[in-house]
Amino acid sequence: MFPAVPPPKGLVGRSIDYKLKTGWRYDTVKKVFIDAKGTEFAPLPLGNKSLIVYKVPGLAGVTPKGLSKAERDLQRYMQVILPPSRSPEELVKTVQSWPCVEEAHVAPEISLP
Repeated sequence: MFPAVPPPKGLVGRSIDYKLKTGWRYDTVKKVFIDAKGTEFAPLPLGNKSLIVYKVPGLAGVTPKGLSKAERDLQRYMQVILPPSRSPEELVKTVQSWPCVEEAHVAPEISLP
């Protein structure tokens, strides 16, 4: 068996995975989080070219009313993709402090077979 080989440095950035609290969603156009009452939270950028994305993009803009309980739960999972120059370990506490985040952790490091 071959040991895992990490990708070359600078090839990919790492990410922080997190789950939104119930009732929160992310507006990808306005780049703000919105709760059920309409209160908005705009996070400070976590680095040049950082990107906030839904882990299940197909559920991103769907109204929760027509979704099953499992789909509504999947709709809450997101990630911040960071540029290679930023360390997720340094920024995970920042993401955890956002009012819309229930839990957050550094995503596992990928490796090549």
